[in-house]
This record gives sequence, structure tokens and C-alpha cells, in this order.
Amino acid sequence: MRQDKVKKNKQPTIQGESTMVAKQEKNDVQEFNRRSKTYEDSWEPWFFFDRLHNAVLNLVENQVNPKNIVDVGCGTGRLLRKARERWPDAQLIGVDPAEGMVEKARFLMSSATFYVGMAESLPLPDASADLVFSTMSYHHWVDQVEGVREITRILRPKGHLFLADIWPPMGLVKVIRHFQSNDPARVREVFAQVGLKTQVQRRRMGLWLLVTIGELQ
Repeated sequence: MRQDKVKKNKQPTIQGESTMVAKQEKNDVQEFNRRSKTYEDSWEPWFFFDRLHNAVLNLVENQVNPKNIVDVGCGTGRLLRKARERWPDAQLIGVDPAEGMVEKARFLMSSATFYVGMAESLPLPDASADLVFSTMSYHHWVDQVEGVREITRILRPKGHLFLADIWPPMGLVKVIRHFQSNDPARVREVFAQVGLKTQVQRRRMGLWLLVTIGELQ
């Protein structure tokens, strides 16, 4: 039986080249903090992320009625604002490592709860979520296995993770190396390693977006 607890201050194990990844994530967080004040006014949210979020949300089966929804790497909370329209009675929680983004999300959506935190150490209790989303965040994580393991920890049995990130088509990943860790086979391996059953893996948005749906057994 899993203990119901909040995981605090647990750092992922970093070895070898992972140290460089950790430094890059720190740089990414600093960049998102810098952009947080003007992010909602830029072209990216409406041109790219709104389309991405709709593509992911449309994959959720109509009969699903989650009580608790978590967005890991929530940014300014755009996906959760769309989720509110679909599930008005659900408790919505967002987690993001960039404090500036979280502050903006809290300002824009007072009906949800937002935390500053890393995917590898989510500040949430065990078995507290029915549905977890993570969009365009996975490739930033220092330890992707630990991040998905943490999501598995907070999922209830039969809960689902919708993981979406870029996987360039036609071998372009050899050129666009930033997304190499999003290899579809590797994502399925990570899911299996932490106890998630891959139900669906699909491409969206002109084959550039890879969405992997996992269920906790």
C-alpha cells in the first residue's frame, strides 16, 4: 500500500552528462522567469500552445469525469483554463519550476491551485490525481524517469497521464537534437519502467507533436 504523503526536497540522481542537463534546465527556468511578464501577450500562446492544448484535450474520452486534474509544467495555466471549460467541477492544480510563470498563473486563474516545483519532486500527495497533463515540458526535465515516476506516484489507480512533446518527423531529430530524449520507443520504455501502461501513442499537429497516453494499473 502506498503511503499518502507529500514528497518534499527530493532531488533526482544526476550522473555524468546529466549534470549538463541540470544546468540547461536551470537556464530554461531562468529564461521562463524572464519571459513570464510578457508571455501571455506574445505570439506563442495563441499560435502554438492553444492548438497543442486543444489537440491533447480532444484525446480525452468523453466519458472521463476527473475530480482532480494536474498540469506538470503548467506555465501560465493556459491548459488548465481550457480544462475548466470542460470539467467545471474538477479541482485543478498546476506545477511549474518557474516562479514567474506560477505567479502569472495565479493572477489569471484564482480558481486553481498553483505550486512552484519540479517534475522530479512534485509537492502533491500520493494518489491525489485522476488526470495528469504535461505538454512541452518533458524535454526540459533533468531526470525523465524520475519525473514520470513522480506522476505515477500522484495518480490514482486507473488514472491517466497525457504526455505531449515534440518529436520531429522524417529523421529531422538528427538535426534538431534538442528533442532527442522524446524518442517514442524510449517514452514507452519509461512508462513501462514506472508502472504505466501505454494505451495510445499518436502524432498530431502535422506529425510534429507526439502524444503518449498512459494508464496506471
